[in-house]
Order: sequence, then C-alpha cells, then structure tokens
Amino acid sequence: MDRWRARLSRRLKRFQHEEPAADTQSTSPDCRRRDPVEHVKELSMRRSTASVSSEDSIRNRCQHEEAVPRSLPEKRRSPSNSNSPCHIKSVTGEDRKPDSGLPESSKSGSDEEKAENLWKEAFERLSPTSQDRLRVLGYEPGSETQQAGAVDILLNDLQVKRMLCEKKAWKYKNEIFVRDYAAKCATWVKLIGDLVVPFAPSQAAGPWGLIKVALEIPVKFADEMVALLGTVERVLQATYRGREYESAYATGNNDIVDTLRRNLVNVYQAILELLSYSINMLSKSTWTRILDTMFDKSSGLFSELTAKEEELAKTAQACSAATGGETLYHLQDVRRHLPRIETQVAGSLEKLAWEEAMEILDWISPVKYGSHHNNVRGNRTPGTGEWLLQKGTFRDWEESSSSAVLWLRGSPGVGKTFLTSRVIDHVQDTLTRVPNDEGFAYFYCNRTEDNRTRPLAVAQSYVRQLSASASKSSSLYIQSRLRSTYRELRMSAEDLDFKRCRTLLTESLNLYPRTTLVLDAFDECDLTSRGDLLQLFQDLLSSSTRPVKLFIASRPDGDVQQQVRSYPNIDIQATDNHQDIQAYISQEMLKLIEKNRAFGKLRDEIESTLSERSQGMFQWTYLQLKQLGKCMSPEAIRECLGALPKTLDETYDRLYEEIEENPPHDRDLALRALKWVLAAREPLSRELLLEAVRINPDVMTTELCTPITDDALLALCRNFLVIDSERDVWRVSHLSVAEYFELRRSWTTAVTNFMVGKACLLFMLSDTCWNESIHAPNDDEELYALPLEYDFSRPFLYYVARYWPGHIANLRYIGVSDDDLSTVAKLLEKFLGAPQDSSAQYRVWARYYSELQPVEHSLLVMCIYGPYLEVSDRWWNEVELDLANTNDSGDTSMLLAARYGHIPTLRILLAKGGNLGIQGSSTMSTPLIEAADRRRVETARFLLNQKADVNLKIDRMSAYRTCALEAAIMEEDSDMVQLLVSEGHADVNMHLDNYYGSPLAVASFRNWLEGTKFLVEQGGADVNLALQYGNYGSALAAAAGSCGAYLETVKYLVEVRKADVNLPLPKFRYGSVVAMVAWRMKIALRNSHCRRAANLREIVRILLAAGALVVLSVGKRKIVDALEASYERGCDNTRDDGNPGEDSDSDDQGPGCLYEEDADHEGVEEAEESAKAMRVYLQRAMWQQYTSGALGRKEAKYVEAKYGQTKAWRVPD
Repeated sequence: MDRWRARLSRRLKRFQHEEPAADTQSTSPDCRRRDPVEHVKELSMRRSTASVSSEDSIRNRCQHEEAVPRSLPEKRRSPSNSNSPCHIKSVTGEDRKPDSGLPESSKSGSDEEKAENLWKEAFERLSPTSQDRLRVLGYEPGSETQQAGAVDILLNDLQVKRMLCEKKAWKYKNEIFVRDYAAKCATWVKLIGDLVVPFAPSQAAGPWGLIKVALEIPVKFADEMVALLGTVERVLQATYRGREYESAYATGNNDIVDTLRRNLVNVYQAILELLSYSINMLSKSTWTRILDTMFDKSSGLFSELTAKEEELAKTAQACSAATGGETLYHLQDVRRHLPRIETQVAGSLEKLAWEEAMEILDWISPVKYGSHHNNVRGNRTPGTGEWLLQKGTFRDWEESSSSAVLWLRGSPGVGKTFLTSRVIDHVQDTLTRVPNDEGFAYFYCNRTEDNRTRPLAVAQSYVRQLSASASKSSSLYIQSRLRSTYRELRMSAEDLDFKRCRTLLTESLNLYPRTTLVLDAFDECDLTSRGDLLQLFQDLLSSSTRPVKLFIASRPDGDVQQQVRSYPNIDIQATDNHQDIQAYISQEMLKLIEKNRAFGKLRDEIESTLSERSQGMFQWTYLQLKQLGKCMSPEAIRECLGALPKTLDETYDRLYEEIEENPPHDRDLALRALKWVLAAREPLSRELLLEAVRINPDVMTTELCTPITDDALLALCRNFLVIDSERDVWRVSHLSVAEYFELRRSWTTAVTNFMVGKACLLFMLSDTCWNESIHAPNDDEELYALPLEYDFSRPFLYYVARYWPGHIANLRYIGVSDDDLSTVAKLLEKFLGAPQDSSAQYRVWARYYSELQPVEHSLLVMCIYGPYLEVSDRWWNEVELDLANTNDSGDTSMLLAARYGHIPTLRILLAKGGNLGIQGSSTMSTPLIEAADRRRVETARFLLNQKADVNLKIDRMSAYRTCALEAAIMEEDSDMVQLLVSEGHADVNMHLDNYYGSPLAVASFRNWLEGTKFLVEQGGADVNLALQYGNYGSALAAAAGSCGAYLETVKYLVEVRKADVNLPLPKFRYGSVVAMVAWRMKIALRNSHCRRAANLREIVRILLAAGALVVLSVGKRKIVDALEASYERGCDNTRDDGNPGEDSDSDDQGPGCLYEEDADHEGVEEAEESAKAMRVYLQRAMWQQYTSGALGRKEAKYVEAKYGQTKAWRVPD
C-alpha cells in the first residue's frame, strides 16, 4: 500500500508541474476528439467578444453596488477605491470620465494579486491528520497548475472509466447505470474548464490532483465504481459551484462578500475531507462505507458537504441581489444539461384540477392507448415474450447511454403485437420500481381503426403521454407549455397539428433524463403519410439533447425497411417464439379438455403437431385450435389434425368456403358483417353491428331482417371476427384477415364503402328511424360541429348520422362503376331534396351541424363535401340559386367551397354568379382568404387564375385573416406564401388594420423564421417599415414583443438584416423597441414566466449590442426611457391615445399570451433575477451612452435632470 501511495504521489507531482505532452487531443464528454489549444482559443474568444451588456460583464468588481438602479454620482472616488462612474460635469464638458464598469480583461491586475487562495486556507483548516494524509498523496496547496491541462487529463481518465462501465454493463442494485456517473463527471469537468480556462492560472485552483489520485485506484466491481465516481461527481459539482461564486463575487470588499469567502472556504474544506476519506477507504477496499454515506441524507461527509453548500447558497443569494442574479441563473441552467439520475422535471409541471387536466389531455388525443394495451396484455399468454428481453440486441438498446433505435420485424401472425406489449410492460415495471422521472409513451397502430392509422394521431398521443403526471390526490400535473399551447389554439379555433406536436415532443424529450417511445404495427400506419412519422422520429432523435429509446415493431415492408434498416433489428424466427407458442397451445388445451375430455387423451399429439407446423405463427395456431374445438370425437380430432392447412392463406380459404356453404341469408349476414367491420370509421360496438347487418342494401328497401345474437353472428363469421373483450367492440381477429379479403377476395375500399354507404342512405330515408331515435336539441344548446353520441338513443343512428358522407365520398375515384354511382346518386338526391328546399329527413339530420344552418339549404352540405358527393346536373339546375344567402355562421356558399377546397363546386358556383370579393354577414371574408387560412394551395391557385384580388383587405379590426397573405403566414404555410407572393404578386409591405400591422410583423411575432426570411429576401419586405396600425409599430418590435419573446427572429432582423433598433415609434405605447421589451418584462414577472423573462433579458442585450439607445427622443417633445419603462406600468408619456387597437387595460396580451393563472410559481425567483439583470444592462448602457456622447442633446439633458442627483434615485420594486 505504501508503494502504491508513493507511486500516486509521484504521478500527482508530474500532473501539477508539467504540461501534458503525450496527447495533444482532448476528449469531450460526448467522446469526440478535439484540440485543447483550439478549445482554449474558442473560450477566450467567447469571453473577449462579450459586450458591456453581456452576461459576463455583470461579473465585475462593482456588481454589488450597481444591482439597484441609482443616480449617476456627482463625486469622484479616490483612485484606490474608485469602482463607480465619475462625476458628470456637463454633457458637453471636458471633465467627463469613462465608466470603470468594464470587462475584467481591461482592469488592472491588482485585485487578482490580492485575491486570496481559498483552497490553501481550506487546507490549513484541516486537522493535522488530514493534512498529513493529503501530503502523502502529493497534494500541495501552494503549487500552481494550468487548468487547461488538468481538465483534459481528467476528461481522458473519465472517458476510460466510462468505457469500462460500458464494457462491463455495470448497474448498481439494478437501478442506476454506473456509466451515467462517469458521464456526469465529464460534464462537470467540462463546465469547470469552460469557466476557469480563460482566466490567469490560479493558485492550486482545485482538487484536481486528488481527483486524479482517486481515478488511479483499481476498480473491479460495480459497487466500487459507484463509490468512486459518486464521490468524484459530488466533488466536481461542489467545486463548480464554488468556482462560479468565487469568480463572480469573491473580489469585492464588503461584509457580505467576506461572509461568502468564509462559506467558500468551508465548502472547499468539506471537499478536501471527503476526498481524503474516500481515497483512504477505496484504497483499503472498504468502499461500502462510502456507499452508506453517499445515499444517507442525514449523516456523513456527503451530508456535511451538502449542509455547507446550503449555507454558501444563502450567502450567494444575498450577493446576487447586488449583481442582477446572473450567476445563480446560470447555475440553475447548468443542471439541465446533466445526464440522467437527477432531473428538473417537476419544475416544468403545473398542478391542475383533475377535470381541467383531463379536458386538456382529451383535446390533445382521445385515443384510448391504455385500453388498447390492456386488451393485448389480457390476451397474451403469461410468461411469453421473455426471450425478447434476453436478446443481446435488446439489452444493448435498453442499456445504452445514448439514443438508440430497435426494430422488431416479422411476418404476419408471428406475434409482434404481443411482444410489443411485453416490452411495454417491461418498461412500465422498471419505471415503477425505479421512479426517476423518465419519459415513456407507446402507441398501437391498427389498420381497422381510422384514428389509429394516422401519423398525427401517433404524435398527439405521444404528446399527451409525455406531458402529464398523475398524483395521489384528485389532481394532475401538466407541463406548463402544454397548457398555454392549449389555450392559444382553442382561442384561435385551431387543432394541434404535426408541427406543434414536433415542437412539444422535442421539449419533452429534452426535459426528461431519458425517454422511451414504443410503436407497434408501424406497417399498419397510413401508407401515404407514414413517411411523415419516420421523419418525425428522425427529427426527434437528432434534436434531442437527452437519450431517446425508440422501439418499432412492424413487418419488413419496403419503405419501412429502407428507412430503418441501418438501425439494429431483431428478426423474429420460428425458433425465437417456439416456446411462446408451446405455452399458448398448452394454455388453450386446458380449456378444450375442460369442455371435452376427448382432448385429454390426445393432448400430447395435438400439442406436438401444432407446435411443429406453426412455423412461429400465432394466428395460424389460434385458428387451428378454434377449428379443433368444434370436433366432438377423437376420430374427428385426428382427422382434423391430419388435414391441417399449411399456410395462413389456406386456412382463410377454408373458412371462407364454409361461409359460402351456409344458407343464403346466413351467408349474406356474415359477409355484410365483415364489410361493415372492414369499412367502419371507428370500432363498431356489439349492439351497433347487430343492428347494421339487419339492413340489406341489395333489395333497396328499409325493411329490416330478424335480429341476431352476437354468438350467432360470431359463429357465422368463422373466426374472421372477434369481440374485443376490453372495449366491447367488433374487430377482425388479425390484420391478415383484412389483407386476405382485400387481396384474395377483391374487397377493395370501393366494395366495402359502397355497401355501407348505400345502407346508411337507405336507413336515413326511413321515416321511422329519426322520429323515435334522436333527441331534439334545446333552444339554448350550442350547435356542435359534429353530432355527439349522447344525442342519440341508439349507437347505430349516431354512427350513420356522423359517418354517412365519408362512406359515399370519393366512390368514383376509388373504382365504383357508373351503374353503382347512379344508384347512390339517386338515393342521395332523394335525401337532400332541392338545393334550397331540403327534405324532411335531411333537416332532422342537419340540425346537429352549425355550418349547415339553416337546414332548409341542402346546398350547404354540397359546398362542404363538394364533388365527393355525386349528384346529377339536374339537381344543380333544378332551381335558380341565391348565392348571397349565408348560413347561420355568416358564410356564403362560395366561402364554404373555398374553405374546404372544392374546386369543381367553385366552378359551378362561379358559373351561377358567385363572386370573389368580400362577402359574408357576421364574419366577413373572401374565398381567397378562406383557401389560404385552410392551406388549400391548389384552390388558391385556381382563385388567382380566376382574377381574385390577392391584396384585397377586409376593413375590420381583427386578430386574424385581414388578407390572404396574413392568413397564410398565420398558418406558417410556406407553399401558400410563396404562391401569393411569387405568383400572385401580393404586396408584402401593405399596412394591415389589425393586431400586427403588416405581413412581416405577423411572421416576426410568430417567430416563423422561414417565413420572415422569405418575405425579406424574396418578397422585398422592408424591415424598417414604420407601421400605421397594430400594437407594435415595426416588425422588430413585433418579434421582440411576442408572447414567447423568441430570440431567433430578433437575431435575424438585428444581426443579419441590420434593422434600425432606434426606429422611433411615437404612435405606439412603448415609443422604442428596447423600451417595449423592458416594459414587457413586467408581464413576465407577473406570470412568473422564467423562460420568457430570460429571453427578454437576452433581447435587451442584443438590442443594446446593436446600438439601441436607452433614452430616445421620438418627436413632439417626447422622451422614451427604457430603464424607467422597466419599472413603470406603462410608457404613458409616449402613448398616442388615438392609436387604433390600443387597450390600456389589456397589458397588451396578444394571441397566445399567458394569463395570470398560468403563472409557474416555482419560476418566480428566476424571473426576478432576469429582470434585475436586464435593468443592470440598461443602467450600464445608459451610462456609457451618456458618457460617450451617443445621446443627443435633449436625451442627455433628460438624463442629467432625472439621474444626475447626489441622492441615489429610488424606484419602485
């Protein structure tokens, strides 16, 4: 042991006094190699280019004096202690002196020379025994070391440890991945390196040598490595905090800073004691004592270090009041980048009442993903699927510290869905046993249910699952961002689209320490759009800063295989699930033996035969067992065993032949049931299908056949259909059933929808079906966009009322013959009645759709469904149409047809006198605006070709849809904007009499950077256009004042397009952009919106760096003072009360702004720190602009009059 310590001591001395020469490349925590010299240059450049308004500039020696806005001092201090601005003699005089509040690099080194060696003081406060122990290890507190070399060496050592952990796949108590400790250590080392490298070498600036000694200790077991890396990680964490506080505060000269220095020494002393103890224990292989203290929150050296850190944090909070809070804000932000184990998830959640939370979640996604999983799990044989969890490929996917994709692929019927359910159970069980705030979401695609085939439905369900956390009380915790998005979209009558889902999912993935996403039956996702889902997965994997685990189960379809073949995959072979199938057969045999003892004597023969011939297909095995179950004698059983079909398709052929051999009535019942289930737009309940099959569309009559029971119908359908016990709905027994009828029996969507659509029309034409089955809405009841199920006494009537148009739409385009189309058209015309004198049946149905009021006008439904509903020319020409008529919502037929994108209907209406101008009653609009608002690019092109005025504006105060270009920008539709600007020649500089004021202001407000760039660079939009209307006055003001206070567009307009940051805005509330941003900080503080406050602070920094004046004359003797605006309720001295759209009491809450109840109360302190920092920026910039002569004469006199007083200027908090 003495030899070991002596060897470590020699290495430590070399480590302290020599530059590393063996390896000129450093290893970053992400395992990438880089040149350490270039790294230092990069950091130095980052520091040196910081402006006076940057975050680093607040860390100077007069921070504790400048945190609270004050007057400009009139009296100079002596050179020995002058850290404040000098006396102002005159704005034009010669005695004006520059501010000393400069970056650290420009000051003298006297303070650095006097800086105390806190680590040395901490060492001297140790007990003699501890000092001797550290000296034996080679620790010399008076020596100097270059930090860059220390950082690179430690990163290399930690990389070695991490690779060892990966190789050993070490876990601690099956709960903690040991490699994550190494990753966290590397992150802390990198952060410390970023902090201290740009400064001059410090005296023994940390415990680097001791950490190096600790990492040299040989480790053989996972528990040892946890003890070692856990100690190192805790030391590095405390060291980083101490160094941040020390570099920010510890060079001042007052009582609070002296207290902070003492607290720092206490923390450093605790670090040295912990390292000394841990190295001693590890070298003696008594690492269990370290683990005991590490996870014991109440005692031990780890606990003592935590207590001393808490005291330091309290003192730093007091210092923060004098520095704008930048350091504390930075420390809080750092922890968001650490891998796993500790997270900030709880801080992003907002507690809501159960009812409100469920309303939000159901709006996001109504898919019953939990029921789907329960149903699959309930049908899965216990104990099956374990082989998958033991696969090396699966374990590598699960245990990797980085993002990973695993593709489970297999042929139809091999049990992929059951295996996926086992993976879901495995992940859920793991997270239940080890709660660590990881994200988890799953989805079962299903071709037979429309809402389970759309990529958007998958994305929305993932958003829902990753956005909420249930509590033990009657409450739910919802992500604050989700709640604000919900309110914003509900306010503007929008849905959660794919783009917003991508944004929300990215934020969720970056919130959780790790997220697992599971998708079953990806091949059942809509073929035409599932590429969007693959792209979403790729975007999430590339943009997430945290590990993402993606598990996909599907068949090896061509497009799927092309996209995911580069990822690890598990191909299910017959030998893989052989034991699972055996277990399933054994379980089912027990049920057969219970019903018929004849199966008992043949059990072994049956099990071996089915297991041998199953070829890994559960569905084949399931069907053979069902067929065997119908046998009564041993002879029949053996006969059935001897004639087993070889393939799944052969099995289906036999079952279909059995149906065809039934009597005609029974045969037709079974075939109608199959077509109903295959064509259904949502799962059909048990009762619904039993009623639907009673309608025989082949006889063109509404007479119903005799009722049938569910057991009887199941028997007729020969195991093609089953009843889902969890949800009590009918479904095909397997996806391969639907494929069999489509491919082998030519049951295309045209065939199934034609039968179902004709049955729906026949049923709706029945005089009796409506009278007794529908509840009339109350006079004061809101008219919904869709009928609700509780409005109907029978589920079948609800289904018909909601989905009949979908079943007969597009029949011509999916291959229905002309004769069949003619049959449907006659039924439809009879149901509709005349275009402006509808039938009685139609009126009963239409009263549940708000857009179809008044119900006498069946023309409205043709405008909504357009050419998808086939009617003859005779119906259109039956009467002369009055196209000025509107529905109860104020929409004309032209507006509806344009809104839903029906070009053929628009042609008919234009031929009959329809116009392209402003129209409507309660809501004025134009067809082109409607097309742009609904992203109907081809419809908009058609209307432009018909000479629609692209610049036609609606003269009304509205937050949306003033013109077509604004509508397109609001939808962030790049194709539409390009069409309107490039082909339609829309005026990109038009003034809009609405909330924003111009198209560019709309795009800027929404932070739509792509659209902003297009308008400026391709459309020629003027970034300095002074606006006549709205709440901002310029595009830059709209970008800076948006409710999200987004940075991207502000940076583009200021730094790339050189927008005028001092453009006077005399007609608007704020007067200047920087004053507006300063005032909007009040809203962020009121809502405790820490993210927005931080962004506003950064926007002020950007504006000041570009030359924005804190004090600006905007004409007519009006002076705008941004510093004052940051304290006052509003800038009333610059406001034009006659400006349209201004609301003095609204706090200017535009679309998407948070309300008071949205406040994240846990973010109060962070928001306040950002506000303090912003005011420091403004105060310093004002002083520099004053002293440098950047201010005009009027502005300078204003500053002298308001701030040039001997007594410090006091402002309200």
